[in-house]
Amino acid sequence: MKKASLILLAMVLMTITTSQAQTTSKIDGVVFADYGYNLENNAPAERDRNSFQFRRIYFTYENNISEAIKVRFRLESESNAYGSTSKINPFVKHAYIEWSNLIPLHKLYLGIAETNAFKNSEEYWGYRSVEKTIMDLNKISSSADMGLALKGDLNSLVHHWLTVMNGTGYGASEGDRYKKIGYALWLTPAKGLIVEGYVDYEKQNPADLQTAAVMSAGKDYAGSTGYMTMKAFVGYDRPSYTIGAEYFQRTNQKSGIENAVTAVDQLASYEKADVVKTGYSVFGSLITPIAKLKAYARYDSYDPNNSVTVYTKFSSGKLGGSGLDDDHALFIAGLDYIPTASIHIMPNLLVKSYAKSESKKDITGRLTLYAKFDSGKIVGE
Repeated sequence: MKKASLILLAMVLMTITTSQAQTTSKIDGVVFADYGYNLENNAPAERDRNSFQFRRIYFTYENNISEAIKVRFRLESESNAYGSTSKINPFVKHAYIEWSNLIPLHKLYLGIAETNAFKNSEEYWGYRSVEKTIMDLNKISSSADMGLALKGDLNSLVHHWLTVMNGTGYGASEGDRYKKIGYALWLTPAKGLIVEGYVDYEKQNPADLQTAAVMSAGKDYAGSTGYMTMKAFVGYDRPSYTIGAEYFQRTNQKSGIENAVTAVDQLASYEKADVVKTGYSVFGSLITPIAKLKAYARYDSYDPNNSVTVYTKFSSGKLGGSGLDDDHALFIAGLDYIPTASIHIMPNLLVKSYAKSESKKDITGRLTLYAKFDSGKIVGE
């Protein structure tokens, strides 16, 4: 990975010297850092754990080779798991060419680029530095992937984004002959208002390694015949406040068990069934009367299996993983102090509650720092 990163970085930097026309470049970066303390946790070993950590470090280089063509290369790093002795290592998050107006009012992307599953809702939420959006957090889709994308405007009110990608995200290579096709269509009927619909699909061969095996949302009992996700999002952004609501449904086709029968010799026969995962999120932020201070809050509900007759586990002659009391909710609230536009200091509280009555809540208090740097434009010949 280190060698690949250096090679890609060298290739990008060469564009400055190989281009005969004047180019402009930019270097920027973002840091999300926390001090967090587990006040309560459903897992006893997690209680009272506390640490300083980098949850995200971005280093981004962009070069405008021409008026129409831009290259981006981004490295990402993050702290390792609690107790790890490994050093922080960077990996490639973005490496793509962006070609504008090859098709009028559109941009074409080639390489490891952003996906269209939750980009709009993430921008309206505005606090990726505090927590991922619900689809990203529950690994319904990756935020970046390798492939092709076309994004643009059909007119001033209608916009869309088509992606044809591996489906494995930016952290794994392609493992089958199928591609994930995603399409987002959104309307902007009034200033600050967005209404979006999204769908994606990827066919699978149940006998092969599952494309989404690297994503927790793809892990069920049997190999799936295909993955499908549908989403709706509504957001409204005003100078003094922002609100949004998102709902999704993810179907792992024929990857669960239904009507299982165990024979005397412990071999089981069963019918395959779809595993349906659903979730919704509502959020908002507002400017407070106190100078340079905002407030934000969010509520998520996620159900990884919405059927009590479909199971995702079978071992020792027993079924498990049904949709009974398997859902959970997440509540986030905090303040955002902004001493300058590139610095945000954000105390926040995260409370995760479980449907099972015997489960305790996970309660974490954090102090989060968001910091951004930007070189501005660098002009070269």
